Amino acid sequence: MSDWPDLSIASWAATKKSLHLYAQMLGKLRVALSPPQPEWMHTALLLTARGMTTGPMPWHGRSVQATLDVLSSAIVIESSDDRSRRIALVPARPIADVFGELRVALRALDIDVPISPIPQELADVTPFDEDRRPAAYDPRAVGRWFRVVSAVNGVFEVARSRFFGRTGIQIWWGALDFALLFFNGKSVAPPRDRGYIMRYDLDAEMLNVGFYPGDDATAPFFYGYIFPQPEGAPNAAIAPPEAAWSESIREWVLPYEALRASADPAAGLLAFIDALYAQCGALAGWDLDAFRYVPPTRIVRG
Repeated sequence: MSDWPDLSIASWAATKKSLHLYAQMLGKLRVALSPPQPEWMHTALLLTARGMTTGPMPWHGRSVQATLDVLSSAIVIESSDDRSRRIALVPARPIADVFGELRVALRALDIDVPISPIPQELADVTPFDEDRRPAAYDPRAVGRWFRVVSAVNGVFEVARSRFFGRTGIQIWWGALDFALLFFNGKSVAPPRDRGYIMRYDLDAEMLNVGFYPGDDATAPFFYGYIFPQPEGAPNAAIAPPEAAWSESIREWVLPYEALRASADPAAGLLAFIDALYAQCGALAGWDLDAFRYVPPTRIVRG
């Protein structure tokens, strides 16, 4: 199986919608239980070797973790007191049924916390507990998405390993994008024309590179931008050749299909990240030499 499989939206639109809503349920649980962190880091989900997770969240002296296990098609909720609950995702059921089981599972673990049922960053905001429409969940299609983000994660880890500063790799469940962020440690006044979320998201200088799995109108693509955006960023020399500046979203874009068709997709993605960092970082006045990390010499013991 290819690490960079076909991910055209037509092949899994209904399943992607279900996956996205399940991720939003986990994300909203994390928001409800996690103390705030800068740039909303406490809200994001994390990639695992089996899917995506909230990571451990505090609850009255315990730790609680919710995971969407892609390999077994289930949502698993675990508590540090050795209790757990499992919610099967196949056969596919209406969103309301899955959300109802999630709330039952939390109560069984003595976790009494309100979770907003309203989807975010989606055109369809039918509340989870009212969405009784037929749903789809094809484990094979979800597996293709998971192979992609797992392969992308390997490239992200290489890119961040060379940066002497704060970084993060997250699944942002609002749009279901998978992103790598670099922070140079400087705060910045957020834009005045943005809403509540962006006021606390865009309050630090950062470089953001991510993967968006596509939607009904847009094919999957990688994106990249630096904030604040320096003059000349749209004209920077960004590799590989398939990368181009998008005036509509004011970001650099690299189509997933173009990368997938290349001889070495991982190398192409790393080139995209490196070019964004070098070109946009220099234009933004980042001290790139100061952020270069040289790892310690590895000592092999027999």
